[in-house]
Amino acid sequence: MDIESIEFELARLSEMVGIGQFDEALNGIDTLYAFINEGSERNAVFFRIVSNIASLFVDVGHMKPCVESSQKGMDILSQYKDEIVEQIGKDAYFYNLSNAKSNFIVEKNPFNHTFSTIEQLVEVKNDLWKAIKSCGDIDSVTAQPTYVVNLGNSLKQQFRISEALDCYERVNSLDLDIPQSWINRSETLMMLNQVSNTYSIQMLEQIKNGYENVLSSKEIPPSWLEYYRQQVAYHQIKIVEACKDAEIEMDAHDLDKTDSEYNELSDYRKFCLDNNLSLSEHGLYCSCAGSSRDNLTIPTSGGVVGDFVVPMEMVLNRLKSEFSFARHLYFEYRTEEQDYELLHDSCFSELFNDEMLGIDVEKLRTAFRSCFGILDKIAIAICELFDLYPPNGTVYFQSFWQLDRDKRREKFNIHKSPGLLALYSIATDLNDRKEGEWSFFKQLRNDLEHEFVVVHKTDSPSDIYKSYEFIKNIVFINEDDFINHLERLFQLTRSAIFSFVFAVRDKALNEKEDGRIYLSNSILRKDYK
Repeated sequence: MDIESIEFELARLSEMVGIGQFDEALNGIDTLYAFINEGSERNAVFFRIVSNIASLFVDVGHMKPCVESSQKGMDILSQYKDEIVEQIGKDAYFYNLSNAKSNFIVEKNPFNHTFSTIEQLVEVKNDLWKAIKSCGDIDSVTAQPTYVVNLGNSLKQQFRISEALDCYERVNSLDLDIPQSWINRSETLMMLNQVSNTYSIQMLEQIKNGYENVLSSKEIPPSWLEYYRQQVAYHQIKIVEACKDAEIEMDAHDLDKTDSEYNELSDYRKFCLDNNLSLSEHGLYCSCAGSSRDNLTIPTSGGVVGDFVVPMEMVLNRLKSEFSFARHLYFEYRTEEQDYELLHDSCFSELFNDEMLGIDVEKLRTAFRSCFGILDKIAIAICELFDLYPPNGTVYFQSFWQLDRDKRREKFNIHKSPGLLALYSIATDLNDRKEGEWSFFKQLRNDLEHEFVVVHKTDSPSDIYKSYEFIKNIVFINEDDFINHLERLFQLTRSAIFSFVFAVRDKALNEKEDGRIYLSNSILRKDYK
């Protein structure tokens, strides 16, 4: 069989997988792999072919599903890792590897996961971050949309709802035919309803609209369409019932109203919503007037009560205050013109070394450090709330968990909740011992506090006067890289704040005793007008 015939066969098998003919496809993939293995020279062509075969095995393993097929794909990826990376790149390799690993996750219902089973999900998430970072960044035009969708799916499984929605919205805005992004966005909104103990008619509308987008896709097997039609019909009924209960009329022009209300918002609030930086549950999926404030609170209309609710609301006030400060510093950096008079007044010496100086860059530095302060305060609050201080008493967000020491995994499992699992997942991103892809953020934060960190505009800063030679531990970082890191840290921090609130609510609802009379404290919003 010549290379042209092999390529034709790979395309044919891929098409069979796409239309759901899994058994026939699997037989064909086995036959092709056996043929390729018989006497073929181990050259670049061979490794490109086996890479495609591994991907087909993994796809069948996921869609059929079939563990045996997934294992065959995993074995190929493991056996020929370096050779396959050389042919298809690190991004495609780690994407395929994450798909293979995800097929071995037995527990498909995220609500049944524990602090033991979540480790599999963490591994998959790390591989997807590797794939995306190998492209450049999640915002980069070179990042594959399918990678971002799969990352969203993985984050959704770990209850990192705000980040998952961010992934789907990035992909959906590209107007491509990627139905999995719409499907999983709708599923994430349903998960938000369960985790947050809140819902809105707009949420139901967007769930329904997601499934409606799927019906027009050419990438969905025909046999699956009836299920999504049923989902559209089901949620339409829910919308009608919700409108009736709320005694309001259904509004076919609600989307136009949302756009109109968004246009009335301040430039700052639009910035918060456009960049997924609001602390509003409604703002997670809608940009109407209901998202015009950071109205996230622990108490809801669902009876969230307990002695710890008010102290935890105090913690949330502090988190919101510091997050708002960091966010506004970033807004000013991105939107305000540089104040050259202030720079002139500072009278910096011209050393021709490309270092960025002055109030503007200090805003970035301060915002980055502030995010870590927020995360550490969340860790302290969790330790207090659940009596989970580590043996050494030292609490840093990324490392206080220590699940493999002193039976702490069992202790955490006693208090397991979606919000707490999400916080752990976020912490693994920042923990080098968990191979977290963003673990270097912690070192950068420490460097900003204790070392000389030079933020520069060019790729390689010049230093005509050799001003940097005297200091041994100088850290250099390009402005664009620093901004990208800060944006990612903002998303991690925002996600952690939401997850903290959900964890506290969950504890309050779980501990509420039937028949007991609770005198709840009325927590009102401060009025500054």
